[in-house]
Amino acid sequence: MAIIGKNVIENLTLGMYENSLMIYREYIQNAADSIDNAINLGILKKGTDKNNINSDTKETAQIDIYIDQKKRNISIHDNALGIPKDKFFNILSSIADSEKDKTSNKGFRGIGRLAGLAYCKKLIFTSSYIGENKKSIMVWDGELLKNILNDTQNRISASDLVDKVIDYKTEECDINKHFFEVTLHDISTENNELLDINNVYDYLSFVAPVPYVKSFIYRSKIYDFVNKHNLKLDEYIILVNGQQLFKPYKTHLLYKGKAYDEIKDIEFNEIRSKSNILLGWMWFAVIKFEKNIPKENKMRSIRLRKENILIGNETTLSKFFKETRGINYFIGELFVIDKDLIPNARRDYFNINETLREFENILNEKLFKDPYSLYHYANDVKLLFRKQYDIKEKENEFKLKIQEGKFLNKNDEEKAQQELKTELDNLSKITNNICKLENKSAKNPLYNKVFNIIKEDFQKKDIESNTSEIAQQNVIKTTSTPIKKNKANTIQEKSIKKKKYKAQELSKYNKREQKLITRIYSKIKELLPKDMAEDLIDKIQEDLKSE
Repeated sequence: MAIIGKNVIENLTLGMYENSLMIYREYIQNAADSIDNAINLGILKKGTDKNNINSDTKETAQIDIYIDQKKRNISIHDNALGIPKDKFFNILSSIADSEKDKTSNKGFRGIGRLAGLAYCKKLIFTSSYIGENKKSIMVWDGELLKNILNDTQNRISASDLVDKVIDYKTEECDINKHFFEVTLHDISTENNELLDINNVYDYLSFVAPVPYVKSFIYRSKIYDFVNKHNLKLDEYIILVNGQQLFKPYKTHLLYKGKAYDEIKDIEFNEIRSKSNILLGWMWFAVIKFEKNIPKENKMRSIRLRKENILIGNETTLSKFFKETRGINYFIGELFVIDKDLIPNARRDYFNINETLREFENILNEKLFKDPYSLYHYANDVKLLFRKQYDIKEKENEFKLKIQEGKFLNKNDEEKAQQELKTELDNLSKITNNICKLENKSAKNPLYNKVFNIIKEDFQKKDIESNTSEIAQQNVIKTTSTPIKKNKANTIQEKSIKKKKYKAQELSKYNKREQKLITRIYSKIKELLPKDMAEDLIDKIQEDLKSE
């Protein structure tokens, strides 16, 4: 007779997950399966927002997570069917023996429920089945389990070990109660992250099968796509210490706390097999693709999901991009729906099979080729529009310098004029290249969207720049020209329009002194970088004016 050693238990509990927060995902997916059964049987009704629940006789499905930091306890409670008392012991004491269907259930292996043993002194399962006046309680002694596992001299079998560390009892319960609850009692000090309420909330907001936050204006477009294509998008009311979880997608992208880009639209893709079977679908945001999205935007990357539960993490799909950094130019989700794409035990990817390989080949085409070319196309468009804008800005700057007498002398002005001419000669070439990219976008609707987003952005900048230039000109006119006009005023206007050089503003200095000042300014411009030189000259100029 084959003997299964105790180390099997260690592998399925203590050595299961790299990230302790994953245990929340395991218990949520088990609760979700039970809720689905209760909804199908008409025991519960489905809901997605605890604040908008109709007050009828049928209870709304809900998963409650409560973290007690003082007592160092965690509980995950659902109001689904519960487990019948005559089945409770066999189900909760069995390992890797589940009645669930792997093609339809979120959790099906019968090992995830033990994940919490690695992080607490006692793991407690409590349940009451609908219509029963008893609740069943099973306690797994995590401390005793670890002690036996660490005792190299103890050759106890896996089944005997389980019998040794569990305790079972029943208690009276309200016949109207039906629930299942997991309690992690006395979380170990090395796993304090499990008790960090904000951290848990942030983690689960992207991992758990929850609705999009209402402020995300494109949520309705996602739901419309799902309904139109007769797809299923599992969403549940899940609360962490009374606060409901939502996917925290936002419209604006931030860099150092300030918006630098925004979602202008979203696009959809279907992933179909060679035989036209729908393997999955995805949505992703249409933005300007300004840069690799900074980490402060927690929604960045395209996330892989099955039954709306995260597979792996935000980097799992990066291997399908030509550049691994490429995934962080995007925001979106890829939902896998084919029954043969089965999550592995750690739920960080899928079991290897023929369907997975076909799925990966399709992803290589969709996520390796198209997105790579898209953000590179966007970058090419931005560079050309930026060059065009910069040249126009230089032209405006040149005109303003003449108007305000900012040039040092005639040579300084002529040099700047020649530099501007060189830039203006390139302008037609840049404009032609922009036209080529626009023509390219005409053949690709997605390229067209991105092109127009970038174009509109620079048009706004042009308007703002022109408005600023006009305002500056008006300030000059207003401060220099009196309201009442006479002969003296006419002479004054002519003197304003007459070109001046910088040192000529220093009227208290004679011409010889002004020439000396101009020579000093010229030497500063020669020796220092342009911006630094101009800043220093302006400061000296102000000091000389105020003397």
